[in-house]
Amino acid sequence: MSTKMYKLSVATLVLLAALAMLLAGSFGNRTRQCLEDPSPGDLYMARIDALRGTRTEVPVYGVMRVEEVYPDRIMAHPATHSSASKRRAYRDLEKAIADEIAYDMSRSIEIARDDLLGLHARGIIVVAKDPGA
Repeated sequence: MSTKMYKLSVATLVLLAALAMLLAGSFGNRTRQCLEDPSPGDLYMARIDALRGTRTEVPVYGVMRVEEVYPDRIMAHPATHSSASKRRAYRDLEKAIADEIAYDMSRSIEIARDDLLGLHARGIIVVAKDPGA
């Protein structure tokens, strides 16, 4: 391989790495914005067991939809099913965005607004999305 081809290959890899980091930061910023300024209809994929205060040996992931936002807390309803598979929870999140998922309206999860970013930092709230954005 010539020196010119080598330099071109390295430059291409550097640009691709920079693009990947930019995209990753963009998704993180959307979750952060959603948690800093929650609104009804926002969707969170989270460890439902931890939010209910019953941590299990195997994490239980699920989707929940924010129903009400107050100055000090939010009220959300979890989806009717949850899973130990984070991959399945991501698929459920995509279904929720397409409004193809049912929620258990008889169960509410209350979260203090001041705790939202901390829960995300600890990995309990994995991702937050505004379906309208």
